[in-house]
Amino acid sequence: MTRSRSVGKWNDPLIAFGLFAIGALLYLVSLYQMWTDVGAVADVPVGVRIGMLALLCAIDSFRRVRPATALAAGAVIVAVDAALGPTLPMWLVLSDLTYAAVLYGTARLGRVVCSLTAVTVAALAALVYLSTQDVRAAAGAGVVTALFFGTPVWWALVIRRQVELTEAERERSRVHEALATLDREAAVAHERATMARDLHDVIASHLSAIAIHSEAALSTATLSAERGEPDDGLREMIGAIRSSSLAGLSEMRSMIELLQAGDGETPDPRSSPPRLTELPVVLDAARAAGSTVDVAIDVDAADLPSVVDHTAYRITQEALTNALKHAPGAPISMLISLQHNALQIEIRNPVGRATSSVPTRTHGLANMRHRAELLGGSLDALPVDGEWTVCAQLPVHTPNGTDR
Repeated sequence: MTRSRSVGKWNDPLIAFGLFAIGALLYLVSLYQMWTDVGAVADVPVGVRIGMLALLCAIDSFRRVRPATALAAGAVIVAVDAALGPTLPMWLVLSDLTYAAVLYGTARLGRVVCSLTAVTVAALAALVYLSTQDVRAAAGAGVVTALFFGTPVWWALVIRRQVELTEAERERSRVHEALATLDREAAVAHERATMARDLHDVIASHLSAIAIHSEAALSTATLSAERGEPDDGLREMIGAIRSSSLAGLSEMRSMIELLQAGDGETPDPRSSPPRLTELPVVLDAARAAGSTVDVAIDVDAADLPSVVDHTAYRITQEALTNALKHAPGAPISMLISLQHNALQIEIRNPVGRATSSVPTRTHGLANMRHRAELLGGSLDALPVDGEWTVCAQLPVHTPNGTDR
């Protein structure tokens, strides 16, 4: 309502001027008297009538910005006109003030005007009946009053309701737009977090392997130089370093190609997320670092949902990386099986301490736990009987949403 006031306030003087022109014309052609059979109209000069009309129209020019004040002041002038003998032009302007008060005023003002309109119609009909003892004259006065003031009130209520519905719909659209913006921001934040976890898994795994292999190669080269012995294992360690470097670069390239693929493009099959079928590459890297890895996989990876398959690979990769980092050369046991509608992953290695000079961070365990929880599963990592144990459970569901 405030917006409509500010937009149309310059129209009010034009409306008031138009009403004044119509009313002045009616006065000049002597078509202004109302139900003269009720009582004699006072002999008031037309100039006085036009002057009162001009004052009322001047008040009507504030119909939108001060609807309550304009209606109250206009009612006083119309009451004076009624005492001199009611005239049609004054009622026309008063009906416009009534319309503006209901449309542009507060909801409380609208209710008050509706009540006063009903009371005015009944009171005027009763007054006419008491003065004339004519039922038909009283009924005619009531009908005319209802038409002059009831119709503008009804029309203003209809328009006000439509304006309120429009404003409510506009506000609802703004809320929906704000929610859509928040959803987009949340989706972007989620994708960034997912990319950060994937990048951490890829980089941390391969760089840790490179660091471990490099340290082992340096130690082997130093011992061989001191003993004057041929360096038979150095070539194998350098080869493992090269393999880990190439694997890391390959996964980074695959991830970038997957992110750059447009909506209508089909990414390179090599860009798909790694699966458990690619686990032997990680196991070979662990064995090349000097650790003995005992693996037991009792599940067909082809039967697993892709998201579970990829999550299992990432958890296994991170757990092996942590084992190599904190207990290099220690034996590692791994068990992957499908039990009770959940993929069970268990990785054990003796508790040790990190010997690598590369600084470590704590994102690995948090990423593994977060990946499991996203699927509705769980992950525990803690020492048990002198062994560091990582146990993960990933629920497995069929495409229709039921458990396997």
